[in-house]
Amino acid sequence: MQKRIMLLVVVVFLCLGLFSCGKKEPTDGDQEEEVKGYGAGEIVISVFWPPMKGFTTEEQFDYLVEAGIDLLEWGTDPIFTDEDTIRETLRLCNEKGLKITIADKDWIGIEKKSDKEIRELVRRYKDNECVVGYLLLDEPHNANPFGRVAKIMAEEHPGCISQLNMLPMGALPDPRGHAEDWISSAGRENVRYLSYDQYPFALQPGSIPQMFGNMNFVREVGLKYNVDTALYIQSVGVLDKFRRTNANEIRYHTSAALAYGYKNLKYFTWITPVERGEDFTLAIISPEGEKTDLFDGVAQINRDIKKVSSILGKLDAVEIYHNGRQDASTKMLEPGWHVEATDKKDFLVSLMVDRKTKRNYLMIVNKNFNKDATLALKLNGVESLMDVTSGEEEEVTITDGIFQCELLAGGFRLYRLSEGVTLHKEYQDADVNLALDKPIYSNFSRGYDGYFNYKAVDGNRVSTDRSRGWRYEGAGDEEIYIMVDLKRAVDINRVDLYPVTRGDEERNGQYFPRKFTILYSTNGKDYKEILSDTWEKRKELSYTFDTVKARYVKIRIDEAVKVSDIYIAEICEIEIYNDDGTLPKYQRVWEKDKTLIPEYNVALNKRVKTSSSLEAPQWGWMRKHINDGMIKATNTHSGWTTQTGRHMTDPYAEEWVLIDLGEKFNIDTVVLYPRQDTGYYFPKHLVVEVSLDEKDWTEVYELKESGAVSTIARVLKFDAVDARYVRVVSKEMTQVESSPDGYLFQLAEFEVYRTGRQ
Repeated sequence: MQKRIMLLVVVVFLCLGLFSCGKKEPTDGDQEEEVKGYGAGEIVISVFWPPMKGFTTEEQFDYLVEAGIDLLEWGTDPIFTDEDTIRETLRLCNEKGLKITIADKDWIGIEKKSDKEIRELVRRYKDNECVVGYLLLDEPHNANPFGRVAKIMAEEHPGCISQLNMLPMGALPDPRGHAEDWISSAGRENVRYLSYDQYPFALQPGSIPQMFGNMNFVREVGLKYNVDTALYIQSVGVLDKFRRTNANEIRYHTSAALAYGYKNLKYFTWITPVERGEDFTLAIISPEGEKTDLFDGVAQINRDIKKVSSILGKLDAVEIYHNGRQDASTKMLEPGWHVEATDKKDFLVSLMVDRKTKRNYLMIVNKNFNKDATLALKLNGVESLMDVTSGEEEEVTITDGIFQCELLAGGFRLYRLSEGVTLHKEYQDADVNLALDKPIYSNFSRGYDGYFNYKAVDGNRVSTDRSRGWRYEGAGDEEIYIMVDLKRAVDINRVDLYPVTRGDEERNGQYFPRKFTILYSTNGKDYKEILSDTWEKRKELSYTFDTVKARYVKIRIDEAVKVSDIYIAEICEIEIYNDDGTLPKYQRVWEKDKTLIPEYNVALNKRVKTSSSLEAPQWGWMRKHINDGMIKATNTHSGWTTQTGRHMTDPYAEEWVLIDLGEKFNIDTVVLYPRQDTGYYFPKHLVVEVSLDEKDWTEVYELKESGAVSTIARVLKFDAVDARYVRVVSKEMTQVESSPDGYLFQLAEFEVYRTGRQ
């Protein structure tokens, strides 16, 4: 395998409004399934471009052992796959106690091979003690076809690693869809590591790596599905693409990865590649097989990691904050948190929780990779700490609530809190819609063109180009289903389903299942039926039933739509509730009020006032865009936004937008359009107020909803009222995970409609 190098264009990835990263306290019969397989509960250190043809010698493999390497990643390049090289590699791995994820020349095109052929490939190596996994592919653009391969491999070799590595998120049209569909297609239990590569140390010496957007995104998906995560550590350079790292920079890369909860660190590369399509700098081992100046530093980094491997291997990173330098896609440490900075030095702090015991830990990383640092850190609500960085326990001296933390350049320290001290947040649902942003599985997902599993729980009831929903395509000779994991057993009594919409009302629900059954389970194995139903056009697909306790809710498709020789089934959105009778009713999204046309919009191009505004025409944000009649997003027209960075921690700060209609009108409808490129930053709670004098205000509408990321217009109808001034006030704003902008209120367009429309 020739790993394709990609230099990630640094983009602040506004990560999809993901989900709470706090882990719940499990109850009896409701625990997360334990992570199993090779390396479970430990930090595994791997290398790619390991000793290959011409280097399968005792000396080379002794170097691997000396440097603390655990695992070799193999490939399908001819320098790996001749029989003598494979034979010697397996012998030396067994002799030296190393492990390997293996492949040979017959692995090429493995996703197209039959079940029988895949089983035969696994049987070729599975009885070899050093073989703990198998290559699937590096950097596929759609990983879904490899799910079948991973399942077969796991059946033949339980607990094996199915080695599939994702592209960096900037190189994927929908990274979340890609990652979550891969986990679903393979089965969560068969994805040992959710892995990606990004080489963040750019050409300019000393430049700051922007790596936390990708690192945090994969961390969160791993937490969501209870899957361990892996990434490649930059230990080589490529001419004209990225620089050769030094030992301090490598230490920083590994320390940050550990603080973000990564369990498999993979050096790219070990031996320096030669005669490739790109020109590589020296790596850890030279092209001649000699140690380079990086070797001793990498070996020491690995020894330090191994001292805490059995601790870190069991910890989830649940909250992460940065101090000093603000890198892209990071949250800054705020005064009053459990660890507080006393100066502006560059560091990050990770709150980590043991998966079984729930013991809390704090990990501090020096973000200065040029020199050592001593931090004076203030503790709030924490009275004692135990430093376990060395593998031994050492009580930390705390004076007046402050302790000293000494760190190597790019290094880390790990502290254990006293038993019973819990700093992490309890698991909370994102909304009354219990399905919103939850883990979701299916027997098949298209995996492109806006069709991914997670699009069925992203809050979008109306299909868009980026979010069409979930789609099955196949022979129809299997159980067709899509299933939501609510993360723990909860009471439910209502399920709403929304069909994929296509703009043309006659084609809405064109491939919605013609017959389907809703089932539930508490353990994911034993399902009970709630109800069955059939599709009818314009039918409200809202189902209420006697309350049941469920963790898993499955929609089984009993009759899909046949098109030629394949069957198709689509669902735009699944919503699940425990409805006490006060929740909003099902939204008939296909019904349009045809009187809402510009001639009746009395807000069009009228005077606007706002509580704050970011006037940034280069990004398309201007106050005057809020009521100019243009809804669609362009490079120069996004809409209106409140000032960025103004509300970093307070979503309840009041922000508003007001339109002066110029004269009194009798009105009964306000239409609010979220920003149309993403749907981000629409308030979770808002009110509409009217006034005749801009002094005395009357509330005419209150909207409380999920804060789900959706571009759908909110049509707010109320009893007719006379008004000259109309104001929308945010009572609870939203934020985008890892964005440095804080809580915002954004709109693409604000419309007000008078009565008397025809």
